[in-house]
Amino acid sequence: MKKYVIFMLAALFMFSTTMSAKKDKKGKGPSVEVRVEKMATDLGLNDTEKATVKTLLEKQDAEKNQLFKDNDKKSAEFKPKMKELRKKQDDEMKAALGDEKFQKLKAMEPSEKKAGKKSGKKSAE
Repeated sequence: MKKYVIFMLAALFMFSTTMSAKKDKKGKGPSVEVRVEKMATDLGLNDTEKATVKTLLEKQDAEKNQLFKDNDKKSAEFKPKMKELRKKQDDEMKAALGDEKFQKLKAMEPSEKKAGKKSGKKSAE
């Protein structure tokens, strides 16, 4: 009987830890550091470009979060505002990376979104 109780407590503990870890991760894309490192390996960024991209991604995440906080996703003006923000962010990234690396980045995006959907993760926009 004692073994059964200990086994059940261990199983409950493992289940609760797993669920809390999944709950914390839910809805969050990869961190800025992970995104920068992936871009660095895929695009061949040097240290200066990595620092610039990291700063830019942090700024873009803050802008996007502010847009989500200030606007209702279902409102009529949300979509145009989001489109405008993405265009502005693309222009900033293009200025930071240059045309060639920016085009490589844009070419990689569709495959990354597909990979994120296949694994059941929310893709980073």
